[in-house]
Amino acid sequence: MLNNINPKHKTTVILSAIVVLLLVIVIIMMFANGDIVFLKVIKDLFVNIWWLILPIPIWKIFMLVWDEYIDLMWVLGTSRIVLEIVPPADTEKSPKIMEQVFHGLHTYSGINKFERYCGWRTNQDKFSFEIASHEGSVHFYISCPAGARNNVEAQIYAQYPDTEIFEIEDYVWTHTPRNLPNSEWDLWGSTLKLAREDQLPIRTHTHFKEEITGTMIDPLSSLTEVMSAIGKDQHIWFQIVFSPVSESKWHPESMEYINNLIGKGESSKTKKSFFGYLGELLVLPGNIFRGMFVDGVELAAPEMGSVEEITKEDFNVNRLSPDEQEKVKAVYENISKIAFNTTARFVYTGKKESFNKALGVAGVMGAIKQFGDTNLNAFMPDPNSKTFALYHFTDTRLAFRQRKVVQNFRDRSFNQGTFVFNIEELATVYHFPDMSVKSPNVSRIDAKKGNAPSNLPVDFETSLQ
Repeated sequence: MLNNINPKHKTTVILSAIVVLLLVIVIIMMFANGDIVFLKVIKDLFVNIWWLILPIPIWKIFMLVWDEYIDLMWVLGTSRIVLEIVPPADTEKSPKIMEQVFHGLHTYSGINKFERYCGWRTNQDKFSFEIASHEGSVHFYISCPAGARNNVEAQIYAQYPDTEIFEIEDYVWTHTPRNLPNSEWDLWGSTLKLAREDQLPIRTHTHFKEEITGTMIDPLSSLTEVMSAIGKDQHIWFQIVFSPVSESKWHPESMEYINNLIGKGESSKTKKSFFGYLGELLVLPGNIFRGMFVDGVELAAPEMGSVEEITKEDFNVNRLSPDEQEKVKAVYENISKIAFNTTARFVYTGKKESFNKALGVAGVMGAIKQFGDTNLNAFMPDPNSKTFALYHFTDTRLAFRQRKVVQNFRDRSFNQGTFVFNIEELATVYHFPDMSVKSPNVSRIDAKKGNAPSNLPVDFETSLQ
């Protein structure tokens, strides 16, 4: 359980648990011995100064509830639409082009406290780029705020001028039963998490090349092939939900990661936790006593390492191993581009008689694994959201997880974890396949639109004269 807690709060959680445990033990011992004077003192103290104690926790609880309320009202008050994108069949553009689309959607602007706490604007615009297969027919969708539609269409037309865009009903409600799973339909889904720290990028489209000819390999070819292979009464949904994030909120962590890797940050020997500072405080009274009453005695001090460990020598890249050099380079390149808070998930659902995990689950995960790099980062199913249950009450817990993951998908929610992706990583995972992808079931435009001839008659009567 502690592994899911933010490291910054882990010490606080541990100390709070210890304090609560000690209080429980003390109270039990008092009741066992019949000594409840201390409890009476606490009661009298609370009765007299409750007006000074209670406002603080009440205010904290109110702010937590208010934050949830204004976020909910903002979501309910924001009208969203779903657009279907039909790319041309003869696209000869690499995923690099898609980076410009994401760049144009990075509409980050600061939210002041009045906007935030009055509920006028609580969050940045949220977009969801999705690929869905309906019984083997692969489609590309975008869910976005209605007010952002013109910007979304403009960015796509700028890079893919022959693309067609339609507003449709939300497919997550029209192609499957509203209640999933049920007695006829089964479901498997999971939110995807990164195997390592956010600072390390996944394998991006710049590394998908054939070594001899240098020909680009489309990163989505495997995924679209798997989606095209499913049959009747089966559906695969894949989504990337993202919202723009300011560089100031993720660059410092990336630089700290680099500094720790190359030795400019605090080493594990010199970096002190809360307990390390507590140890120094415990040494202090002994040093004061020795200084007052004992002459010529060396004062005790906690072990902190040598000066060379604290103030590192000038950095030399040759001291790093090849894999460390690769990480430093990858993180530097990663922070050179704008980024988004991101959540990724996929859902496979179908009727029980045709439900095939070997294709709909293992096949999709195999296609997603190609974005991984053993030295950098990779996708993996989040065990806290993956639809499985072991040991006890398995059916009830499994149904709960299944309904939760499909509801999060339909809501385009950031629940169950986020990470930071820059535009190169987003373009790798979501772009329109080029003409080298031969999947016959991918929705595409077979003919181009052209302008009318300049000598085309516009008035039938005039043309007869």
